[in-house]
Amino acid sequence: MSSQGFVIAASGKDYIETAVAAARSLKVAMPDVSVDLFTDLENIPGTEVFDQIHMLDKSWFRPKFESLVRSRFEKTVYLDADVRCLADMSDIFTVLEQFDIAMVHDPLRNSAHAQRVWKTPLPNAFPHLNGGLVGIRTSDAVLDFLRDVQETIISENLTSDQALIREKLFASALRLAVLPPEYNFLDYRQAEMFGFLHSAPRLLHHYKFHSRHDKRLDSARTVAGLVGPDLERHINSLIEADAQLTPGASKKVRPLVDKGLLGKLRKLVMSVKKGIVRLRRG
Repeated sequence: MSSQGFVIAASGKDYIETAVAAARSLKVAMPDVSVDLFTDLENIPGTEVFDQIHMLDKSWFRPKFESLVRSRFEKTVYLDADVRCLADMSDIFTVLEQFDIAMVHDPLRNSAHAQRVWKTPLPNAFPHLNGGLVGIRTSDAVLDFLRDVQETIISENLTSDQALIREKLFASALRLAVLPPEYNFLDYRQAEMFGFLHSAPRLLHHYKFHSRHDKRLDSARTVAGLVGPDLERHINSLIEADAQLTPGASKKVRPLVDKGLLGKLRKLVMSVKKGIVRLRRG
């Protein structure tokens, strides 16, 4: 068994095409990383970017569990297909030396989706985790957990897995590492508020990266196509200013919302309003 690597699972031609773009971004950010594909179709153009291709035993909407269980790596990071890697995130494997599972909180925890309960309501202090990134260190306990989740989804005909994973993790003895949001960055507009003191996004995750959106007005096959060229440049500047990604970095990056004429006007209006409040209180 190899020591570490990424896996992406994709059923159907559109998802495979999306997975190819995701894998290419991983290879740009981490040229030496191994990336495997678990899929249900053969000979799809572009799949040569993957180090190994494995045929799925079951073609369905949640192939992630099979890809994790069958992974050839001792430490595996599963990614949804609709992601773009922006920077090195291989330190997740170091985290997996100490923890069994690594995931990131779902940022939209007040949504109806995140309020779903499988069987038992849990405290908000243990919130939903987004399944778009799942890191595991292979062990009997972890594999039993994954198989149990998959079998429950199938037997109960569940349409999503987050509530189930949340409750089963809460009840398990597995060591869970909750990664910072930049390792599965879903709400990209937040980056407009980031300056050089913030950690830069490592992985951008959004459904509009899926190739089925090609013919829609809101299609976004590239980072710039999703976030716009200004925010893409800003994110790249954040990466250059992130000392963990760019050792010795000293670049000072202001939040994008503070830049330009509109940004200066916004800051001026906010300063005036705060001044009025202080005068009234005085």
